[in-house]
Amino acid sequence: MADKGEKPIIHTLRDALLHFAVKSKKLASPLLEPFGRASEPATVDDDELTALRSKLLRIRATLRDAESLSVTDRSVQLWLAELGDLEHRAEDVLEELEYESRRSAQLEELKLDLLRAAKNGKRRREVGLLFAAAPARRLRRKIDGIWARYEEVASDRRKLRLRPGDGAPRPAASALVPSSAHPRGCGGLHGRERDAKRVAALVRAPPDNGRGYAVVPIVGMAGVGKTALVQCVCNMADVRSHFDMTFWIWISQEFDVVGVTRKIVEAITRSRPDCDELSTLHELIVEHLAGKRCLIVLDDVWDDNPSHWDCITAPLSCCAAGSTVIVTTRSKKVAKMVNPKLYHLKCLSDDDCWLVCRRRALPNINTNIKQELVEIGKQISKKCGGLPLAGEAAGSALSNSISWEHWKEVLENGLWAGSEAKNLVLPVLKVSYDHLSSPLNRCFAFCSLFPKGFVFDKDVLVQLWTAQGFVDAEGDCSPEVIANGYFKGLVSRCFFHPSPAHDIGEGKFVMHDLYQELAQFVSGNECKMIQHPYSMKIDESPRHLSFVDEESYSVEEMHLNTFRGHHDLRTFLFIARTEQNQEKMTFRTKIPSELITDFECLRALDLSNTNIMELPKSIGSLIHLRYLALDNTTIKTLPDSICALFHLETIKLNNCSSLTQLPQGIKLLLNLRCLEIPHSNIQMPSGIGELTRLQRLPFFAIGNEPAGCGIEELNELVNLRGHLHITGLNNLDGAQAATANLWNKLGIQKLTLEWSELTNFNKPLCDPQGNAVGGISDRQGPGFNAAKDQVLKCLKPHSDLEELSIKHYNGSFSPTWSGWLPLDRNIGIW
Repeated sequence: MADKGEKPIIHTLRDALLHFAVKSKKLASPLLEPFGRASEPATVDDDELTALRSKLLRIRATLRDAESLSVTDRSVQLWLAELGDLEHRAEDVLEELEYESRRSAQLEELKLDLLRAAKNGKRRREVGLLFAAAPARRLRRKIDGIWARYEEVASDRRKLRLRPGDGAPRPAASALVPSSAHPRGCGGLHGRERDAKRVAALVRAPPDNGRGYAVVPIVGMAGVGKTALVQCVCNMADVRSHFDMTFWIWISQEFDVVGVTRKIVEAITRSRPDCDELSTLHELIVEHLAGKRCLIVLDDVWDDNPSHWDCITAPLSCCAAGSTVIVTTRSKKVAKMVNPKLYHLKCLSDDDCWLVCRRRALPNINTNIKQELVEIGKQISKKCGGLPLAGEAAGSALSNSISWEHWKEVLENGLWAGSEAKNLVLPVLKVSYDHLSSPLNRCFAFCSLFPKGFVFDKDVLVQLWTAQGFVDAEGDCSPEVIANGYFKGLVSRCFFHPSPAHDIGEGKFVMHDLYQELAQFVSGNECKMIQHPYSMKIDESPRHLSFVDEESYSVEEMHLNTFRGHHDLRTFLFIARTEQNQEKMTFRTKIPSELITDFECLRALDLSNTNIMELPKSIGSLIHLRYLALDNTTIKTLPDSICALFHLETIKLNNCSSLTQLPQGIKLLLNLRCLEIPHSNIQMPSGIGELTRLQRLPFFAIGNEPAGCGIEELNELVNLRGHLHITGLNNLDGAQAATANLWNKLGIQKLTLEWSELTNFNKPLCDPQGNAVGGISDRQGPGFNAAKDQVLKCLKPHSDLEELSIKHYNGSFSPTWSGWLPLDRNIGIW
């Protein structure tokens, strides 16, 4: 046994040998691995890698072509599903090869540091296994399996070319009969009397757009009753008498300028025009409408191209003053294009929806029914979410039998169980879905993982979409910008609505219950939401899986081993149903290490609100992971293996009060865009400044330890946005504070600067190199306040800051730079 004098020599010799091992491995690896610097001989050469990428591109092209077809043949649907599975497998293998090429180069230095810090042989063996390379044979088997599966699938459809009979193009117009084909008066409209009066007033009002005619856009979600309301208004006596002529044109999904103009001519002349020349069609419109006060309804407009709109409406300037064009649409973007002053038609109240339902269920208005049936009917109507179309479908289902047993069955089975809803409501809603682009289709279907009534956080949803690869890269635009555009598009089309329980600026949204059911319908077996403990076992093989807490009782400890074998899973989420539940540990479970290893394809993992206290070291095997959320857990440390997850983009640790430090290798996560830490007292390691893609870093704690994080690391983090809370400013002098360069963080909207409430004057400060410095730590009273003043002076932010908070600052003056912040900004100093 070595004595005390020999131990330093042994440690030095061990470090030297480890350092030599790392360096020699780096020198030798290019000779062993032409694909990169992995720690094993190459298993894939450049030609095979190119071929694999080429096959993936062909698979994607075939799948995108299929998205434009309406495929009803079951065998073709199965073939496309197999092709989609092959796409995912090829993506995973290519990403794994890329990971192995980077693993050695980026992790060896961290591995050396951890080995140096290891206190015993067991710990050194753990570190040695921590970042071990994937076995070459396993990768080889995966690649060979892809080639074999590709040949098998491709042989079914002549090397991945869709045959003419595989599906018909999606119809340019909906197969639904436009509701305008069934004119009605206002007698059947329940709860729309006020809307009808308001729209009638807008229709008769003089134009305020500088043209001879007014434009009244009416926007609302599918099935809310836009067309029925306009039909009611057009049939009102004072509206009919106000106009010389009234025309109704149903536009449909595909907006063809010549085609729509032909429809207008046909509506005016009551005959089909025999020409397709746009100028001739315009002349016919002018010939018949000149000098007449006209009411023209363009129903169900989808196209948001302003030039198309201008071309369609160009000849309408010939109409007499007081003419009006009514536009109904599901898109706010379309409505704002034709007139920023839009009319938003909202859902009915539950009572009015029950009247719609009752009218259809009991056509005989004098029919008396028992109060118990009324109560069941009202519960069913409530599920319709205020949509008149859903109310009518529910009424049709109830009309089959006026009995307690039948109505109770409809209530318990849900609206979608009956053929009435599927045949009437689903096609109307699905038209909106079919009109979305492919990326928005995937984003919307993903929302089926969340329960009805869930309050969506826009930023979280954007992070999850990005993690799944739903965002198509476009030039220099960041994925967040593109994904936010997707979300805005879904809001514009009424798939999402601002949450009434939150301020607009909070980014909280809700989805109508029927759209939630539509998401579950279109997602098929891709997504699975588990809401009951007894349904833990699943027979399907979903790619995205979520657990939702029970409303009525606390879930007993869940045994997740039932999900062993789901190797293709890409999403695994625990979801608290309400915001109140997000503040307490709702789920009791254990995360077996073997289960994590099984989820080798996982992109998003959310273990928030569970009772876990640690992550298994096997988390490092999830090399595809992009999103990791551990909010509101009692987790104490993060394993060092997490630093090997190079693709991680989001780490969320909010309300993890037991967590005291981050792994020292976190600086290796160069793709990290969001790092939400629990509190200001957490020990942040040096190197945070290397994470130059960071956009969200709510807390930044300045330490006074040599290995701690200094404020100079903020210098390179120019992409930060939202809220930045800097603590530990008592550990700085003015020169150090100036290195943060806060003025160039233009995305920061809210800035909090905090000094420690109780300053430790006896502990020496250190510069970024770890050398002890004098100055503010050994000064008290006026001198110390002067140092605070100098620090504050050097922390000047950009001039567009929306909110500034300065805490525990008892210096002698307000910052001089506060004068060039706008006067309406919220500034607090205490």
